[in-house]
Amino acid sequence: MDTLTDYVRWMGDFPIAMTGFRDVDALVLCALCYIDLSPVFLTGAERVRVSECAGMIADGRVKVMITGGDKGYPELLSAAASSKRFGELIMSDYCDIFRAEPPLQFSAVCFHDDADFSFLAYRGTDNSLAGWKEDFMISFMRTEAQELALQFAQEHIQTERRWRIGGQSKGSNLALYAASLLDEERWSAIERVYLLDGPGFCPEVLDPGLIEHIDAKTTQIVPRFCIIGKLFAPTITNTKIVSSSAAGFMQHALITWGVDHGRLAESAEHDTESLIANEAIDEWITGISQADRKVFVDELFDTLSAGGAETLDEIRTGGREGLEAILKRLADASETTKRTLSDLPKYMMRVGMEKAKSKIASELEEVRKK
Repeated sequence: MDTLTDYVRWMGDFPIAMTGFRDVDALVLCALCYIDLSPVFLTGAERVRVSECAGMIADGRVKVMITGGDKGYPELLSAAASSKRFGELIMSDYCDIFRAEPPLQFSAVCFHDDADFSFLAYRGTDNSLAGWKEDFMISFMRTEAQELALQFAQEHIQTERRWRIGGQSKGSNLALYAASLLDEERWSAIERVYLLDGPGFCPEVLDPGLIEHIDAKTTQIVPRFCIIGKLFAPTITNTKIVSSSAAGFMQHALITWGVDHGRLAESAEHDTESLIANEAIDEWITGISQADRKVFVDELFDTLSAGGAETLDEIRTGGREGLEAILKRLADASETTKRTLSDLPKYMMRVGMEKAKSKIASELEEVRKK
């Protein structure tokens, strides 16, 4: 199974205009969106080619805006910058906004060829606690990042060009939000929306029926072990399951998704364990009121940041303080937060046991028939 970097090197001599746009191209562009591109725009330039990122790589100025290290993103950028297929694309309208309180993390960039093709890519969640808190907030409100995503699309989509828009994880939700609420004139310029393993709309906040309007033009791609993409899962007719080189939840990382002879390395079905987790998480979330979700999210992230941590990596590696200190603070949280935290393992255990019993009963019935 090839990687996205292998794909870029293999297809590098063939411009998109020659071969047509492929699903894997959407993965590559959404992956590039996770890289801090500000160094190539520091001169005040409004439009630069991807090939100009080569200098940024040579100088060691590549910063990957994602939890858990670079994971191969610099290698992907290097391959893209040196290829005709991606290196000759023009990047424009790069936007990167961050605020700790109230939480806001938003980034987007547009890619264009010299003809009439354009792609608007929204970045997923970065490494900041603010960015992750904003993700949780979609369970009880519309977020500022969602509104900025719609505003960005309204301002930058030019109707004389052929557009595709997309993103991964949080970026997928932003693309979904923007596409669903885009005005009809700009929507007519959209050829395809790419939703890459991202959550849908919380039904108490946004009408999931909005998605019906964009379904015919939308492709949803999720990994075999899918958790994030099943949260408030958007119902998309053209949904593809992709294999990954990672295990379990780490399959969420876009850089791990596989390619087979220039196409997605598709799988026939989801991982059974992830389906059990999905069912348990759905029951857990629906059992919490919107008001309690807000209490839980506020207290959880206040607890995580109380020791001075600003990123998930600082918590994951114990950079600011140990897990013990965080757990002690959680012990002093409200009954709502403590109940919410303790309920999820109970749901996981109950659903898992029910699935196991059902499987055993089915197997016994097959034996009886024989």
